[in-house]
Amino acid sequence: MGEKGRLLKVEEVWALIGRDRVGREALYRFCREHGIRMGKRLLVPSVKVEALLEGRLDALEDSQGR
Repeated sequence: MGEKGRLLKVEEVWALIGRDRVGREALYRFCREHGIRMGKRLLVPSVKVEALLEGRLDALEDSQGR
């Protein structure tokens, strides 16, 4: 997926997950919950997207104390 620690725009996250696999509302819910705001931009760490795609998002959050 690229560099570790990279911040992805919502459109990039949607392209990686697959537009046919997730709806817009679910995508934005994920991005709001796991991303950060920089001004008006909503950015998501690539490690969160990788964890979601690999089915280990819960384990990642547990290891980070969430």
